[in-house]
Amino acid sequence: MRHHLQTALILLITLTFSFQACKKKTPVENPPAPTSQFDIYAAGREGYVAKYWKNGKAVNLDSGVGSSAANALAIAGTDVHIAGYEVNAQGKYVAKYWKNGISTSLTDGSRDAFANDIFVQGTDVYIAGQEIAPGKSTYQAKYWKNGVPVILTNDTQQAIATGIALIGNDVYVIGERRNLDWLNSITVYWKNGQLFDLTDRTTGASEQAITVSGSDLYLLWSETYNNSGQSRTSYSKNLGTPILINDGTPDVRGNSIFVSGNDVYVGGSGTTNLNSAIMAKYWKNGSPVILSNGPESAFGLSIAVSGSDVFVGGYRDGGSGFAQYWKNGTVVPLTDGSQAALISKIVVIKKF
Repeated sequence: MRHHLQTALILLITLTFSFQACKKKTPVENPPAPTSQFDIYAAGREGYVAKYWKNGKAVNLDSGVGSSAANALAIAGTDVHIAGYEVNAQGKYVAKYWKNGISTSLTDGSRDAFANDIFVQGTDVYIAGQEIAPGKSTYQAKYWKNGVPVILTNDTQQAIATGIALIGNDVYVIGERRNLDWLNSITVYWKNGQLFDLTDRTTGASEQAITVSGSDLYLLWSETYNNSGQSRTSYSKNLGTPILINDGTPDVRGNSIFVSGNDVYVGGSGTTNLNSAIMAKYWKNGSPVILSNGPESAFGLSIAVSGSDVFVGGYRDGGSGFAQYWKNGTVVPLTDGSQAALISKIVVIKKF
């Protein structure tokens, strides 16, 4: 009996030490990988299908009827608001609005229409765009407030609304117009529906953008100024004297504007005398930062800034075309180049 007890005691001690030894050899779990301090949203298209990306993951917006594109994006709380277009079964372009992936048609599909920009204030959603006038072949600039259209021009001219923003109760829209007997279009803005010209017919309207920083309004516009199709770009603060971006190159194509503190950032593209490829760029207070240098052309279409980090969304040639953004000059591709793709709008939300 004592022999069995001694044997059992020895076995118990042996098992105890063996268990403790096994516990000591168990590897410690690695700490979780650090997460990004940003949520990065990008809206655009791939293969002529509207979509947006959140932190690189694509969300398809297309209904499968026809080609589509997401032109603008705004984030309000946890809601993702997108404006763009979709081609219906009759081949007409329909102005579209998506909220969290759920689509709403802003137009009835009987006449071509586009939604180009979006601004959210409280529970109100404002979308700028244009639609063919009834019985005409000319576009009317307009915006929609919560789906209700506000027409900005008559049907005696071609006009489009490319950007929209609010300060208090004042609605500002930027775009372009051309009388039917004019060769060139001019850049314009509307304040609460009243029209003001920003350029004249000595140049041709190209790109426009609008943003708000606090209570300050910024307008950006590019215009072609020579027979080579080269552009120059200006911006204004609170409708003041335009500031021309002059970086010593003959071609400055600004597409997007963002204000951080006292710094004004413009995203776009341009060329130099030394390189035939179009280069994606941005300008900080007028000083250029080159994001690409060939051999393919690349384009910056939208810019966002958070602290010291600068994000520029756009695309580059090569393959069928790559949708990508640059973070502090480093390329982050969102598509593989197998289908034509681009980013029209980038929005960066810092996590807290």
